[in-house]
Amino acid sequence: MSTAPSGWSLRALAQEAHVLPKVARDAAEEGVIDAQHTVETDIVLVRLYGALKRLVWPEERRPANKDQGLRVWEAITIETARAALPDEMHDDTGLFIHQTGCELVSGPGPKALAFFKFAEQPFYYAPLGRWFNELPTRRLLADEVAEKAKD
Repeated sequence: MSTAPSGWSLRALAQEAHVLPKVARDAAEEGVIDAQHTVETDIVLVRLYGALKRLVWPEERRPANKDQGLRVWEAITIETARAALPDEMHDDTGLFIHQTGCELVSGPGPKALAFFKFAEQPFYYAPLGRWFNELPTRRLLADEVAEKAKD
């Protein structure tokens, strides 16, 4: 699947990712996205980045008013998501994120196993496949398929 033309503004990325523009600017400053060469799939990365920056694990001391850069598990998670986009995206593709990294899963079996695997520790589930399917070109494609089905 091709991405939208280069040149998404950080504000447009933020709007599509449902985060504040500051989150997109911070993602660019921390190297999560390249502000000079943005592509549509960066929306997913900005959305993931926004979710990760809000996570604080139990017993973790992290002042809310001071960003300390990407934590190791955040960098691992973002790179795992980047590597999966768009080739490994299915409706049920997601990331189970924990304090030391993440696990990419796709399909009901692997997803259920991951829920059991991480059940006794804190984790966050990021629905990458759903976020990917909410991208503007994916929505247009779904609309086209729906229109053809009506004919």
